[in-house]
Amino acid sequence: MAGTSEYLRRPLTKVRRQDRVLSDEEWLDRFLETAAVGHVAVCWEGEPLLHSNLFWFDGQKVFWHTAHVGKFRAVLDTGVARACFTVTDHGRILPADTPLNFSTEYASVVLYGPVRVVGDSIEKRYALEGMMTKYAPQLEPGRDYIPMSDDDVERTSVYCLEIETRVGKHNVKPVDYPAYPYPGGSFLDLERLAERYTLRPKDLA
Repeated sequence: MAGTSEYLRRPLTKVRRQDRVLSDEEWLDRFLETAAVGHVAVCWEGEPLLHSNLFWFDGQKVFWHTAHVGKFRAVLDTGVARACFTVTDHGRILPADTPLNFSTEYASVVLYGPVRVVGDSIEKRYALEGMMTKYAPQLEPGRDYIPMSDDDVERTSVYCLEIETRVGKHNVKPVDYPAYPYPGGSFLDLERLAERYTLRPKDLA
């Protein structure tokens, strides 16, 4: 069994459970193209900073957008230039004879590389239009919504992670495997049923 110090010397993409590793590049691309939410992490003064965002993978890089100001942007402005980005998906619970052997279906990919604020307006528009195509493929600009103006693009902060290395893991069982759905269901569905809706500040006035 490997000691703690040995794990610290291993490459970031070296996974302990080799039976769960996914080295299929096509699979990794497909998951990054379809996953709904990503989580990006940087480190500032010894403390981790994690952001969850919608994102778009263009086949080589990951893009997302958020506000012009905030802690994440402030950290990048200090010169912090590297980040970790992950996407996950959760499936059924996999029961076993003992609690020790209970498991779950899942898929995950972790990306490592330099992160930057996108300054070029052409690249920003490219990323934002890519996100619209991903999250609203059934809608057409000019028909279903007003196309992005140059001012809209200028007002939006776009970030990019240049993927240097990546690693994927998964655990998926056949349809007839004796598994069951996660009993907690969807938190958002529960909130909706309880009529606990999000109110914008103007609605609270």
